[in-house]
Amino acid sequence: MSSEAPTRLLLLAIRAIGDVVLITPIIRQLRLAYPDVYLAALADGQSAKILHHNPHLDRVIEIDRRAARRLSKTTQFKQWLQCIADIRHEQFDTVVDLFSGPRSAMLAWLSGASRRYGEESRNRVRGFLYSHSVAMPRDDRHLTEQKLALVHSLVGSMDFYQAPPLELFLTSDESQRALSLLANGQTTAERIVGLVPGAGSPWRMWPLDRFAQLADFLVEHYHVRIVLVGGADDRGICQRISELMNEPPLDLSGQTSLRELIAVLAEFDLVISNVTGPMHIASALPKPHVIGLYGEADTVQYAPWGNRAMMVTKGRREGAYWQKVDYEQDYQQLLEISVQDVKDAVFQVMSDWHV
Repeated sequence: MSSEAPTRLLLLAIRAIGDVVLITPIIRQLRLAYPDVYLAALADGQSAKILHHNPHLDRVIEIDRRAARRLSKTTQFKQWLQCIADIRHEQFDTVVDLFSGPRSAMLAWLSGASRRYGEESRNRVRGFLYSHSVAMPRDDRHLTEQKLALVHSLVGSMDFYQAPPLELFLTSDESQRALSLLANGQTTAERIVGLVPGAGSPWRMWPLDRFAQLADFLVEHYHVRIVLVGGADDRGICQRISELMNEPPLDLSGQTSLRELIAVLAEFDLVISNVTGPMHIASALPKPHVIGLYGEADTVQYAPWGNRAMMVTKGRREGAYWQKVDYEQDYQQLLEISVQDVKDAVFQVMSDWHV
């Protein structure tokens, strides 16, 4: 535990959307531990938008590595120098590097902060860039638990190491925009079920025909409205599901920004999803129940976090692994999930629905 409380604290959270959702409990816990600290977070691209309007943060610093790759090497270098100058101008005394990647480790070291917390693991040698290099066992631990343990080395209170909820924050304008999007093709259905058939990898995608069969069942037996969501890259698969269904759903794939997607997910009663960022987003929202469809590799580190979310999997907890994932094997376990398995999960989660 640090002997001196920070006054200006920077969180480095350079990772994918779902990862950044899963570190939102750390932000609240740091604010509770240090109510008067100036607390900022740095995140990358779309992931930074997860942190917008978070009342526990004084600032969100955004970088965009994907956009930078399209620029010349000279321009990239100038942007890198400007980012470093911006961070140093803030005069942080403490930096916590939550994901401890090579770029963020270098940013921590160049920040000018005297106290730099990061993870030393996987036999990587960048631990010397931190003043406090924390050994972080990963086996049998959820990602959120890992990051709570890392920050615990700064805060030190055992009360701090609890399991707080995920948190996302919407403005009234964003919520109103979601209602406008959902008003298209309005039906008399009282409940809305959102399907997220896309994923960051084809190895994590449950078959489209099964999503369609499941959707037809939900419409017939629960009289729900089906809404398909996803990014621009998901438009083709959502169109295919629409074609396979008996009744066309509302397809919002490729029609929402990330903030609009968050607001739309917040209006759903149930979200059924592959393991992907929107699944974790839905788990962070107060209204929807969430059913995640898993192989085996992610059943511990990326399990749904929260009491309104559950996973359906044929994998074993003891078979979850972190490195050298056999994606084809993981996909075969995902394929073992039948439509009936998910129907059973729906019955369990939404037992108060009237057939």
